[in-house]
Amino acid sequence: MLGVVEDEAAAQATDAVGEICNMVAGSFKSKVVSLEDRCMLSVPTVISGDSYELHSLASGERIELPLMFGGEPLWFSLEVQN
Repeated sequence: MLGVVEDEAAAQATDAVGEICNMVAGSFKSKVVSLEDRCMLSVPTVISGDSYELHSLASGERIELPLMFGGEPLWFSLEVQN
């Protein structure tokens, strides 16, 4: 995404956010030794828009991190399931 015009970068934004999620989750998994063999990661889900609700059928703990980027809210959510 570096070195391209803003319109082209915007088209790749969801892929970039998903890849960042993969890197953060993979790093977390590798640092918790007891999780390495038992933990499986899913494909990240990137949701954009003004009004939405995300419902998951699986029970588990959700860790959320709200941030501001360019004056817009950006939420990262990690669902931990047994």
